[in-house]
Amino acid sequence: MSQINLSAGVRSNLLSLQGTAGLLEQTQNRLATGQKVNGPLDDAAAFFTAQGLNGRANDLSSITQGMQNGMKTIDAASKGIDSISTTMDTMIGQVRQALQDPGTEPPESDAIAPPADDNSGDFTLEATVDGTTVSTTLEDSNGADDLEGTQEDNAQLVVDTINGDTDFQNAGLSAQLTEDGDEFVVVNESGQEVTLEDGSGGALGGGTIDAAGELTDAREALMNSYNDLRTELNALSADSGYNGNNLLMGDALEVVFNELTGDDRTSFDVSAKQADGTAFGNVTADRLGGAEGDATTFASNVNLESRLESLQSGVSELRSLSSQLGTAQTIVENRESFTKEMVNTLQEGADGLTLADMDEEAANNLALQTKQQLGQSALSLAIQNDQSVLQLLR
Repeated sequence: MSQINLSAGVRSNLLSLQGTAGLLEQTQNRLATGQKVNGPLDDAAAFFTAQGLNGRANDLSSITQGMQNGMKTIDAASKGIDSISTTMDTMIGQVRQALQDPGTEPPESDAIAPPADDNSGDFTLEATVDGTTVSTTLEDSNGADDLEGTQEDNAQLVVDTINGDTDFQNAGLSAQLTEDGDEFVVVNESGQEVTLEDGSGGALGGGTIDAAGELTDAREALMNSYNDLRTELNALSADSGYNGNNLLMGDALEVVFNELTGDDRTSFDVSAKQADGTAFGNVTADRLGGAEGDATTFASNVNLESRLESLQSGVSELRSLSSQLGTAQTIVENRESFTKEMVNTLQEGADGLTLADMDEEAANNLALQTKQQLGQSALSLAIQNDQSVLQLLR
């Protein structure tokens, strides 16, 4: 090719056409790919910066999937708490209905005979309830609490003394005369088994009093319904997991918030906690004050009142748990929204460095095609001028 000599005009037009063809190829490549930077040769700084931005955007996008799983796990636990709360309310209703049933008379001791006169020595009665002993002693000496001369009077004195003693009242015990009036019985409304002794280890009134009276049919039916609800509550808690993680059964959840590792990693731990921040444990009927119902509990108003109080306390704890999970849900949702916005910002930054302006490139393509056509016409005219010189030589 070096042996072929071109005129200055032809060479100038040829070089112009070659430049136009190169620009046209670049423009058409941008239109085809949508990018103005396809590799480091196009613009090394823009290419590698965009690559870093897209890499972080991809990392954060994968992390948002973990956040979504975390929100589903929290949502499953929240729905479980809602259903458990409804079940707890129904259990409380069963206990309230049992309290409205008259039930049976509270259990009482066998008849106890006091001394028949004031020369029979002191009279002591000790009652032990749930490990606590209360007692009263009437002396045969002259005094305000002296035993009187007849057994009927002494029986009345013992009844009055027991019923006026705050220790016996707090223990849920009282006394009443028998029909004949010369003996008395101790009435047990404590809901616990009671042991009676005479102060020297000897048994009084049969030795023990049952914790509760007979269970009526109505209360037994309510007890069975209560236990069925209790079983369902435990099942609801066990079934409130998502993807193998159950916050209501003691599991903990870590939701990762960024793509870094080590000390630079940020995350949020979610678990069921008590008001003092310690682990709540499994959300079960026992944990929420809903122990299994039995005849002793449902036959005793005292025990039912205690169970009612425990269940109401459990409902309060459920509300606290629900509030905790709501807060956790809000935190993770906000972080997911922030991360999505960050991903969008990173992608926009990368696109700004590498994407082509399609309108501009389309205009460039049209202009270059026109320029190419003009260049071809100019080259044709230059060649014609050379041919004119050839004609003169002929």
